Amino acid sequence: MAATAVRSSVFAELQSRIDAFRRAGGALIPLQIGDTHLAPPDAALAALRDTDVSTVSTYGAVPGLPELRAVLAARLAANGHARVTGPSNVHVGAGCTHALFCAVRALMDPGDEVLVLTPYWPLITGVLSTAGAVPVEVPLTQSLYGDEPTDITAALRGRLSPRTRGLYVTSPNNPDGYVYSRAELDAVREFAIAHDLWVFSDEVYADFVYDGVHVPLANLPGMEGRTVTGHSLSKSHALAGARIGYVSASERVIDAARRIANHTVYNVPVPMQRMAHAAVQHGDAFVAEARALYREARDRSVEALVKHGVPHHVPRGGSFVFVELASRLGGHGVLRALELAVDRGVLLAPGDAFGAAHTTAARLCFTGVPVGEVLRGIERFASALDALALENPS
Repeated sequence: MAATAVRSSVFAELQSRIDAFRRAGGALIPLQIGDTHLAPPDAALAALRDTDVSTVSTYGAVPGLPELRAVLAARLAANGHARVTGPSNVHVGAGCTHALFCAVRALMDPGDEVLVLTPYWPLITGVLSTAGAVPVEVPLTQSLYGDEPTDITAALRGRLSPRTRGLYVTSPNNPDGYVYSRAELDAVREFAIAHDLWVFSDEVYADFVYDGVHVPLANLPGMEGRTVTGHSLSKSHALAGARIGYVSASERVIDAARRIANHTVYNVPVPMQRMAHAAVQHGDAFVAEARALYREARDRSVEALVKHGVPHHVPRGGSFVFVELASRLGGHGVLRALELAVDRGVLLAPGDAFGAAHTTAARLCFTGVPVGEVLRGIERFASALDALALENPS
């Protein structure tokens, strides 16, 4: 069964510890999941309150409401996505996860391999596997943060096989916040064209770049027809519960994704789409304010990690710091560090959820709770690492 290839919750091994902490009356600081503490734009909430009953008694369009796709296309074009010319380039899904699944299932045949640059968004391997594709991990962005140049082409070529049909890349990256430069994306572009690959470009954090410039991969020469770009209003407009995500691509690809959606969720709930439409129409000020708040949270989180001697790279965008703990584990595994962290009331995500090469790392989200709570969580995590140093490895 395809489900056997899909990892269960990344917190399954910690669940008994989490349950025990909560039974004792403790309140965990949740730094493990990509979320925001901000409320969505007021216009979105007003649209939900004013929803007409007809929107829940009739079906909607499979690729998304025309007016929603129109404002999404216009926003993408205004933000530099030159290849998005109108609603026919947009497909709305039940979150970006579902929209990407539809595109992957439409473009990949069973057994096709997809190169996945790591560390990666944890759900992508399950998306690929349940769509019949085979994820092949390519460790990359942690080395790109280093001082020595990294040969992206060589890294990709090392995992290429006769069955390779696609490539997945994220910028800004979840979990380490890496933002690819134009030159680095050109290397990805040249490789994809040379080997005739589909490219799934996850750009859900494009609104939150703090250092550098976001470059839409589909804009690059030769990429328009072979790139599917993922976007999420969960990230850009704080609408995670509404489950509105979308992909942009050529009309041919969007039509293929629509065929898959027709046989999965059919259409995304219309009231949620109305809410999303209002958020996008009136949400520019919200996004700008969120970016400023997140940048401050990033800066203060990094200062705290430096203070406590927790190794990391400074994220250039997104919502996360990827902490590398090899030098602080003292022979223990990351799981033990995270258990001690739970006991002190803070939860981080284990690094192996983001790729097999990252077993000594952990992901920390700095946007899910107010910055004061993030800093308290970092204090608790540092205390866990100090306690770990006093233990003998089992």
